[in-house]
Amino acid sequence: MTRLDSGGANTPLGQYYRNMEAGLLSQGGLRQDQGPSALDPAYLAESFREIALSREYGSRDAPLMRWEDPVRMTLRFGNSVPPSQRKDITRSIRSYAGRLERISGHPVQFGAAAPNYVVAVVDEAELRGLGPWLRANVPGISNRAVRAITAMPQGHMCMVVTVPQPDIRDGIRSAVAIVRAEHTPLMRQSCIEEELAQGMGLPNDCKGPRPSIFNDNEEYAVLTRHDELLLKALYAPELHSGMRREQALPLVERIFATSGS
Repeated sequence: MTRLDSGGANTPLGQYYRNMEAGLLSQGGLRQDQGPSALDPAYLAESFREIALSREYGSRDAPLMRWEDPVRMTLRFGNSVPPSQRKDITRSIRSYAGRLERISGHPVQFGAAAPNYVVAVVDEAELRGLGPWLRANVPGISNRAVRAITAMPQGHMCMVVTVPQPDIRDGIRSAVAIVRAEHTPLMRQSCIEEELAQGMGLPNDCKGPRPSIFNDNEEYAVLTRHDELLLKALYAPELHSGMRREQALPLVERIFATSGS
């Protein structure tokens, strides 16, 4: 990755994100509470349909996709990220990986050998030249996905791409999450919590579900109780990758109806 001398926060793009954060906070956005804990089962099932069984890009009706293999997560920094930030970010992602494992009940190991889920923290210049690195470190990534990442607009704060196994019933093969180095600590944590959870199989940002970090309105900066319940349901033993919406939804409705949500 390209070597730069200073942290990305001290750049015009860093100022752009600081202004964005200030604007969202002034409007009551980027909340750091988890929202209400008592949620209607029917509402949760509808949220699951919108977030897990639809796609942000492409087909609106999509099969259920999750990790069937253990997740082996690792972290890579662009040279623009100073050592002090690397320690904080590593600590945050390690902790959050453990939280994802506890919620889902699925193995998520941080720092494992032979990683299949890579988190890259890079600045704008590094992002634009990331193509060769992506092809070398994200097995099966498509040229289209590489272009989407390396041409990510500055208004797009972060991104995750998952690559399915050749047989979709085997789930997700690999994933990469991109976090911009220019972000403030709060915006960076919001990206980490949203994108890493999306890479577990909750891919769709949308306008309806709330309280949710997956809502496009940026009301929440953290994974909410609503989101935790969706992630827990996604990894219920009754479900498996490759299920169509009409197969999965009746089971999801039953899961929420009997879970005491």
